[in-house]
Amino acid sequence: MQMRISTDPLTESNCYILEESGGCVVIDPNDSQAPLRIITENGWTPELILLTHEHCDHMAGLDTLRDRWPEARVVVSRVCNEGIQNKRLNMSMIMEVYLYFSGHPGCHYDPFVCRPVEECYDGDFSITWRGHRFRFVPLPGHTPGSVGIFMDDNVFFSGDYLLPDREVVLRLPGGSEEDYARVTVPFLQRLPDGIQVRPGHGAPFTLHNTEEYRWELEHFERVDSRQKN
Repeated sequence: MQMRISTDPLTESNCYILEESGGCVVIDPNDSQAPLRIITENGWTPELILLTHEHCDHMAGLDTLRDRWPEARVVVSRVCNEGIQNKRLNMSMIMEVYLYFSGHPGCHYDPFVCRPVEECYDGDFSITWRGHRFRFVPLPGHTPGSVGIFMDDNVFFSGDYLLPDREVVLRLPGGSEEDYARVTVPFLQRLPDGIQVRPGHGAPFTLHNTEEYRWELEHFERVDSRQKN
């Protein structure tokens, strides 16, 4: 299997394209052009499209891929499916403001929604693609529909958690400090040593110990302190 990463220059989000024998899995199609171009130029066929969560910078190219390859299987959490159909919850309504305060003033970003996805799941869920097992674990906090995606138990697509040298953002629509502290951080703390992390922003890395995601734990300590006070 080979992996290609397409990083959107504006939002700096990562799209992961996993290819095997001409078929591919697309995780977080972050814009409508670059993933399509990579797939088309290589003559690949998307067979599976997955989302880590409902924010626009992780699924802006979803409907483009579905239009080009309508036979591709799309699998998302039920809560994520609701979010991609809502301009507020998918953050496209406020993306211009978010980009302004992220150092990109003057950018234009049209609000949009995606069509509903037919195959949705609740809770923990697993599927198999070409002999590879993908396991989905709900990780609320950043968004209600956030999930972590394991591939073969040794690769972890973390979405907008475990971002190198960044705090997880909990203040956007649908974010929850309580869910993050109660559900997601304890799960992240139990991730096995040596797992390959593929974050939604930033470079992939190997998790060797808690030092690798000290930014996440430090943020959790501040969140936990506020909740106790």
